[in-house]
Amino acid sequence: MLEHVLLRTGVIARLRGGPLGPYLDDLATSCHQQRYASSSIQRYLRASDQVGRWFHGQGYGLSELDAAVLHRYVAGRTRDRSGHLPKAAQGLTHLLRFLQRQGVVPQRHAMTSLAPLDQWLAEYDTYLTHVVGLALSTRQYYRRIVRRFVITCFGVETPDWQAVTATMITAFVRHEATRCQGAGRKLPGVAVRSFLRFLVFRGEIRPG
Repeated sequence: MLEHVLLRTGVIARLRGGPLGPYLDDLATSCHQQRYASSSIQRYLRASDQVGRWFHGQGYGLSELDAAVLHRYVAGRTRDRSGHLPKAAQGLTHLLRFLQRQGVVPQRHAMTSLAPLDQWLAEYDTYLTHVVGLALSTRQYYRRIVRRFVITCFGVETPDWQAVTATMITAFVRHEATRCQGAGRKLPGVAVRSFLRFLVFRGEIRPG
């Protein structure tokens, strides 16, 4: 499958020769079946190769890979001038879930007792803390906005992120903005964009 998304044989050889090499063809196939763009698949494959080499260099066994390790890896990446993480840090949670489905990495069930919404908010807060590096007060505000956003879209049902549309997002943000004053009217949109970036980071939705 790598030949279908990567043109250079040298890049393909490097990916297949890395610690995660045996799994990257199937990962590319999985992304392709979910209709990810070729550019996104290429980015995810390179990110997976980089984290695999870092993980191996740290002396870890593949079975030890989990969300906490990925957060630690991402937190150590260099940010650009705007404060955002490099694109190479995107899609790693998608990699983790893929390896869990393959039985390569064991499932972690620490949060299975939480309701779906609370579980997503807890993971979002972890992302804001370890990946974005936001202060507690900002995280709390974002979580309140995002809780209302998810409830507006899905009620108490398990969220289906692929069902979220631009119209739903726009309607929610406009409604929230009417509850704010002055410059605060921009904050609901900022919070929702942050959550959408989190969903891209998780591999739940495609960039753009």
